[in-house]
Amino acid sequence: MPSHASEMVGVRSGEPGLADDLRTLFRAFSCRRRLIASIVATFLLIGLGFVWVSAPAYTSSVDIFVDPRERNLVDLGVTPTGLGSSSQGADAALVESQIAILGSRAVLGALIEREKLELDPEFNGTATGVGAMLRDGVKALVYGPNVADHTHASRFDRALARLERVVKVKRVSQTYVLNISVTTGSANRSARLANALAAIYLGEGQTAADDSALEAARSLEARLAELRDASEKSQRAVEDYRRDNGLMGVQGVLVDERRLAELSAQAVAASVATQSARVVLEGLRRGDADAVVSEVATRLRIQIEQARLEEQAIAGTYGTRHPRLAPAREARISLERALEAEIARIVARAESDHRNAETRQASLEAMLAQSEDRLARSKAASVKLRELEQIAERDRSLHDAFATRAKKAREQIALPITTARILSAAEPASVPSEPRLAVVFGVCLFLGLTVGFGAAWLMWLFRGPPVPAASAAASAAARRPVAAR
Repeated sequence: MPSHASEMVGVRSGEPGLADDLRTLFRAFSCRRRLIASIVATFLLIGLGFVWVSAPAYTSSVDIFVDPRERNLVDLGVTPTGLGSSSQGADAALVESQIAILGSRAVLGALIEREKLELDPEFNGTATGVGAMLRDGVKALVYGPNVADHTHASRFDRALARLERVVKVKRVSQTYVLNISVTTGSANRSARLANALAAIYLGEGQTAADDSALEAARSLEARLAELRDASEKSQRAVEDYRRDNGLMGVQGVLVDERRLAELSAQAVAASVATQSARVVLEGLRRGDADAVVSEVATRLRIQIEQARLEEQAIAGTYGTRHPRLAPAREARISLERALEAEIARIVARAESDHRNAETRQASLEAMLAQSEDRLARSKAASVKLRELEQIAERDRSLHDAFATRAKKAREQIALPITTARILSAAEPASVPSEPRLAVVFGVCLFLGLTVGFGAAWLMWLFRGPPVPAASAAASAAARRPVAAR
């Protein structure tokens, strides 16, 4: 056992440690430092050549403020304005949706059509130069004989793909400001495209609001025709039911109610007239002189009184056998007969008036009873009428509400309700943004160091440390005599 333990300790003491590994790496890299330096220098020269041959690119940006609050020029309430709200209000998700809209095919396609980018060599894939040659070469190398299938695309699609790469939209910190940047080979083109994209976005927002209002108006107007027909149908049902059940009215009062009131007043008047005629007739029948109302009778009474006085005067003066008394007596008797005839005529007329009054009273009372029965039936039918009127009122109210909403929707078209606005327009850049020297040389330096250290380590592993020139000459001299023997 002791001998075995001593052997294990000896083996472990002979293993290389971390310090030995670091010394080995240092020796491997330091002995070939010139190789590493040459490789790094080569990559830096490649980066410098890339900077020389790369076309400069210019970036211009425009800032847009998207106000989440609603903008109501008039309180129509037909189409929504602003960003709206989620469970947490106008938040990042809603701002991200605006970013997605800015990068959508619809907005970028509108920019391509507006600026004719499908005809621009920079965007339609027909540009020439070192970059284009390298890109085509890489595609040919990757796709091989199928390169035509993978590179076949319309100019619009190529321009769209290029535009998606050069357009960057981001949110500025945690604000409602969106930054749109466009990078192209021309400073003026970059500024123009950025401003055009912002204008298209604002225009698309207004167009979307107008389309929404127009669609709402058309939908409401299409529904309005159906509601108008339903309202007219319910109104006709009310009028037909009124007419069929005698429920026609004037100024909110039923005809039967008005007629009942009139018949009631006429019946009362007829009853009073009958009572008056009865009183007059009874007075005439009793011989009451006050009941006789006639100028003829009054005049006859006066004449009879005068004739009686004249008869008495003749009898008192000449005696009862005087010849002048007979004509006076006959004149008085004639006047009395005329008075009796006049009274008989008045009595007959009073009886006729009484009979007529009674007949009229009975007729009015019969008509009043019929009107009361008809009104009772009308009251029973009024329950159904009120139901029909409620239905007609609901249909009319719904039609009026839809008509008002459709009118509001029509009026809201073309009103400036978009809440986004441009904070700062894009200006042509004075210096190119690409290629970035720090990035290019940083990448080249990293690649050069990686390749250089990798090459040095591989050479150390396979060839060992480099042999000095003196040692190499001595080894060669020592091998020559051996070769001669």
